[in-house]
Amino acid sequence: MNDDELKALFDTGDAEPRKAAQQAALAAALQAFDAAQAEKNADAGQGFAAGPRLTPERQSLGRKIMNVLTAQSPFQRWAYSGMASAAVLILGVFLALQLPRDQQPVRVPTSDTAAEPEAAHPIPGKQAETREIIVTAPRPAPAAVAREQDVVADAIGGGAAAQVILLEESVAARDSRATVAAAAAAPQTRLSGRAMEAKFAANSQPASLDDSASSPFYQDRGRDRFEKIDSNPVKRVAAEPVSTFSIDVDTAAYSFIRRQLNGGVLPQKAAVRIEEMVNYFPYDYPLPQDRGQPFSTDIAVIDAPWKAGNKLVRIGIQGYELQGAQPRSNLVFLLDVSGSMNSPDKLPLVKQSMNLLLSRLQPEDTVSIVVYAGAAGSVLEPTPVRDKQKILDALNRLQAGGSTAGGAGIQLAYQQAQASFVEGGVNRIILATDGDFNVGINDREELQGFIERKRESGVYLSVLGFGQGNYNDALMQALAQNGNGVAAYIDTLGEAQKVLVDEATSALFPIARDVKIQVEFNPATVSEYRLLGYESRILAEEDFNNDAVDAGDIGAGHRVTALYEITPAGQASGVFSESRYVQPAQSGSAARASEYGYLKLRYKLPDEAVSKLLSQPIAIGDSSDATSLRETRFAAAVAGFGELLRGGKYSGGWDYADALALAQANRGDDPYGYRSEFVQLVRKAETASGM
Repeated sequence: MNDDELKALFDTGDAEPRKAAQQAALAAALQAFDAAQAEKNADAGQGFAAGPRLTPERQSLGRKIMNVLTAQSPFQRWAYSGMASAAVLILGVFLALQLPRDQQPVRVPTSDTAAEPEAAHPIPGKQAETREIIVTAPRPAPAAVAREQDVVADAIGGGAAAQVILLEESVAARDSRATVAAAAAAPQTRLSGRAMEAKFAANSQPASLDDSASSPFYQDRGRDRFEKIDSNPVKRVAAEPVSTFSIDVDTAAYSFIRRQLNGGVLPQKAAVRIEEMVNYFPYDYPLPQDRGQPFSTDIAVIDAPWKAGNKLVRIGIQGYELQGAQPRSNLVFLLDVSGSMNSPDKLPLVKQSMNLLLSRLQPEDTVSIVVYAGAAGSVLEPTPVRDKQKILDALNRLQAGGSTAGGAGIQLAYQQAQASFVEGGVNRIILATDGDFNVGINDREELQGFIERKRESGVYLSVLGFGQGNYNDALMQALAQNGNGVAAYIDTLGEAQKVLVDEATSALFPIARDVKIQVEFNPATVSEYRLLGYESRILAEEDFNNDAVDAGDIGAGHRVTALYEITPAGQASGVFSESRYVQPAQSGSAARASEYGYLKLRYKLPDEAVSKLLSQPIAIGDSSDATSLRETRFAAAVAGFGELLRGGKYSGGWDYADALALAQANRGDDPYGYRSEFVQLVRKAETASGM
């Protein structure tokens, strides 16, 4: 057919189709479609009545993959499942290998087992609790256990041949090595807890300033222990005119109270020691003239803010500041690494605090580290501060775990300090702990006796408290007082900066020891008096002249403040009724009539055994300057706040708003912001008291 014929054919119109032919063709097509569908569905199982969905002959890539994954052959399904599982496993191993590995911790052998750290050594007076806590830990590889053992040996000094120095429980401690290894291999460790509420969370902080990420945090509540305090009573001058007490430069109570108030709760009354609250703050007292008289005294008298008619007598002592080169220091860091220290505000904060103290020492000073858990061990031999990185490495390897053989640690620390004793220098142990001793020597009287004997060797003991929930303040106060040291509570890194950096000379370098204060009130001008605070420092009148009686020490630059509330003779503001038979004393000479009383102060220079005496009258006429009066009023605001926290037995109708107003009006120079912080704490106490 040529093009002309084809064109002619297109031009020809189609004939009209016949109706019958159309119907026949349609019926044939439908019949063929039904037959094809019936054949396709012949082998279909039960299910949806309709046949499979019509699809195009050319399938997409996604459809082909789905057809493979849904293969009907069991062998194919198993093969594909195995391949998928292997891929997931390989991916998991790859990711695990990429995770950072924390530095292995130094572990001190514990005399208790890992399975029952507390039950074997219950605290006297505490009932054992039957509740158990289960901590699930991953099973480490044998190589990891071997690496940890190598780190322990290297940290103690001497490689594989090194040994931990153990005191008392050596047999139990040797057995504990096997227990630790068994605990590491077991997938679960069962811990029997004391009466406490424990919560655990993973610790992911860097090992340099924190515990290992695999360790759960230790938390406890309601077991803070304080010595019960009964406030000093009001006394009649006619019956007991002389008041004697030892000075106190500790500040632990204020820091603990601050932590409680920042947490939105009022502190327990036994935690409130007014003298430690008042002495937390620096005051602008006159400086001493020379080192021959290591401190000056300053006296001021103001109206008592909470009781009209009464007066407040403020006695201030200012120690001299060190000039020139500091004495050499031989320090032993005695660090609690027991299980109760496994909390961000305990061992990690201890490490940071010791780091701050290192920055305040001289290059030739030496530092050694003793740690204790179930037993005690020497982690670092005496090391010059110039080799600071070695000291930091030893600190950063420490991790908490086990019970608390604090007595063994104290013994070993004294041995270390005496072995490196510096003649004419500072030889001091700095104990950092929560005070929860529960293994070995844990009787307070026994520990006190041991420390009293050791202080005669020239090695002193200071205590830094950490944490809350199981904080044993009563024990730490006893240790510090008998060790000729200070007791401070470290709740923040800022407080560590204050105690160990800003006030380091006060904490480390004593300028006078066995400092005692005695006030004799004049019965002709004073009818009643009461000492605010210092309840645990009261001495008998005859102890003042007895140089064998121990008292508190003062460090370089220390300030000490004491407050007496007095009722002048003839005032109706006293608490006692007038006696029917005993008449008030009559005024004597004109000179004595101008005095409220007489202040006497005894002290010993650090290297002397015989005390020296200072004295001056407490004049009725107020000759204090504006600065002295301002400082006295601020101290009164702090003391009054402490009285309110104790229940307000002697503060009358005075309240938190009055304390706030008095503190704000006399804040004065506040370079470090301590007084501004106090104002905020008063506000928080007012809020908490209304809840």
